[in-house]
Amino acid sequence: MMRAVQIYLIALLFLCIYLPPATAAEPQTELDVSKDTVLTARDVTYDRENEQVKASGNVEIVQGDRILKADRVIYDVSAASVRAEGNVVLLEPNGNVLFADEMDLQDELKTGAIHDLRILFSDNSRLAAHDAIKVDENRTVMTKAVFSTCEPCEEDPDRSPIWQVKAGEVIHDRDDKTITYKNAVLEFFGVPVFYTPYFSHPDPSVKRESGFLAPTIFNSSTLGRGVKIPYYYVISDDKDMTFAPTFTTKEGVQLAGEYRQAVKSGAFKFDSSLTYIDERTDNNVKTGEKEFQGHIRGDGLFKINPTWDWGFDIFRTNNDTYLTRYDISDEDTLTSTAFLHGQRGRNFSSLRAYSFQGLREDDVSSQTPVVPAWFDYSYVGEPNEFGARFSANADTLMVYRDDGQDTNRVSLEGGWHVPYTTANGQVLTFDSSLRGDVYYTRDQLSDPYDPSSKTDEDSFSGRVIPSVSVKWKYPFVRQSGTIRQTVEPIVEAVWAEALGDTDTPNEDSISFEFDDTNLFGSNRYAGLDEVEEGGRINYGLNLGVYQATGGYSTLLVGQSIHIGGDTGFQDGTGLEDQFSDYVTRFEIRPSEYLQFINRARFGHDRLKLARNEVSLHAGTSDYWFDLGYVYLRDDPNGITQDKREEVYVTGKVKLAKYWNAYGSYRRDLVGTGNSIAGLFGLEYLDECFGFAFEAKRSFTRDRDVEPETRFGIKIRLLPFN
Repeated sequence: MMRAVQIYLIALLFLCIYLPPATAAEPQTELDVSKDTVLTARDVTYDRENEQVKASGNVEIVQGDRILKADRVIYDVSAASVRAEGNVVLLEPNGNVLFADEMDLQDELKTGAIHDLRILFSDNSRLAAHDAIKVDENRTVMTKAVFSTCEPCEEDPDRSPIWQVKAGEVIHDRDDKTITYKNAVLEFFGVPVFYTPYFSHPDPSVKRESGFLAPTIFNSSTLGRGVKIPYYYVISDDKDMTFAPTFTTKEGVQLAGEYRQAVKSGAFKFDSSLTYIDERTDNNVKTGEKEFQGHIRGDGLFKINPTWDWGFDIFRTNNDTYLTRYDISDEDTLTSTAFLHGQRGRNFSSLRAYSFQGLREDDVSSQTPVVPAWFDYSYVGEPNEFGARFSANADTLMVYRDDGQDTNRVSLEGGWHVPYTTANGQVLTFDSSLRGDVYYTRDQLSDPYDPSSKTDEDSFSGRVIPSVSVKWKYPFVRQSGTIRQTVEPIVEAVWAEALGDTDTPNEDSISFEFDDTNLFGSNRYAGLDEVEEGGRINYGLNLGVYQATGGYSTLLVGQSIHIGGDTGFQDGTGLEDQFSDYVTRFEIRPSEYLQFINRARFGHDRLKLARNEVSLHAGTSDYWFDLGYVYLRDDPNGITQDKREEVYVTGKVKLAKYWNAYGSYRRDLVGTGNSIAGLFGLEYLDECFGFAFEAKRSFTRDRDVEPETRFGIKIRLLPFN
């Protein structure tokens, strides 16, 4: 019969039944009952002659924050020791579980000897030893030990794991939070591959510990054979860094590192690199000189108070092709910024500063703009009883160049917005605004798209821009079983005019695309410098089919008609004529595992395709496939404004429980077409071991960086890296 017996009750029972004679020469043995100790067993007996409590059958002892389970337990009252036999399990406060055939423990289960020890750590890693001595609460010395994070094979538990470390002696020090090996051998599938007289790594309770991370071995047609060996260093609880030198046969050594720190108000990080290599011409011919090349990149975000925060984001390099050569980034324009943001209620303020670095061959650094200050303020008023609301915006911009146009702009705008829904479901929206802009320009460009058209003229200019728009929508809905169908015609009338100086600079409205996202609105330009003037009618039809399960299909078709003759837009934008091109957006999403989107623009005269973007996503997190296609008959934002046509594909396939394959491919379809870039990767990752093989091919040349083929291999032994 099961019964719970307090150890101190056993001691009291013992004292009542049998009390040895006590003399001054014979000190009396007392049982310490100051700890909360509970013993539970099927059978409990007391050996008065040997002063032992014997328990058997599902024995469980709870002593302090430790729990001991066994088939049999002998508690020696005089020695204050516990001997456990048969299926012994000791659960320690840190979450580690010790298994053994026999344990002799003292000092409240903190010290003692263990035979045939097996430890399951809190992170599911395992350590087994022939014998072990628990020296004290925090130090265990083991002989003939084996450590691994690999789980035993389900079909054959006796089979050697993928990797394991064997050692003559292993010491687990919980104070230092380390596991130390003497005369250690690393085995893969039971085959010794590496020996070291001394080896140490953090125990599973450590989340961050200094040490080497997994190296990457690669072979590149540009850099030659190479290896990257990162070392992770914990500086303190709030900061750490990674030092990662790369050794190559063609370009020598590249030094790289990353620093991370958390502060009370936020966090920031920096990464940088530096190398000393042969100087080359744009044709990749060595000049005979050496030069330093490198980069720096960082970002941070900090909270000042509940309203305000500030931060920064920087990225710079001292060589246009360095980032591509060392596979750091494929960006062709680097942007650095510092910002101060504030939001309270319906007010939002932003102060930003920008610096740009162009990495393309035709970029001229002296003509690259610097924005020392860009202030933006926005206020949205509370709706009144009719839903109408007031808005206010302020914008101040300063742009400077060493050689080119300098611009200073102040803009103020107020707006009034009134939504209204009729009794039969028609939705009307009335928007009106009045904006005033003041410019001061030095060396103004006569053509904003030509940096060389500098006029050497300084001027003040200003304008006032009133704008009015009325938008009408009438959604029709029909329910058919679990399917809901919608038909929504949309018509919008807009008028805007710039009154005053029309020869204002253009800094923020050079890039433009006409598609479904800006079919409706009072101004299609992305910025404030350009204004879409005159009267126009925007109209479209929005169709939708929605399923009760969440799937849907939608189609939007629309066009814009300009009332006047001159729209002000460039050729190739689709808005240069009185009747704009037709824009469409077609989306099919029957479930979360499949999505198809097609954005297109057709010429208004013969419906000739002018723009076509297709994206297809299919699959789950284990199996997925992305396909993208873009076609531009004329690219007004491109360097040459020529036709652009590309296709790309990416995907991932789960081959087996721990195996994945992934890849990507991008191709230019203009003319005869040519490949741009390709990637294939194969990875294996389980609870204890990781392996990755990756092959990359770049088919394009950028000055001294020629097309490159790169193969890389990375091996991980968890949790070491």
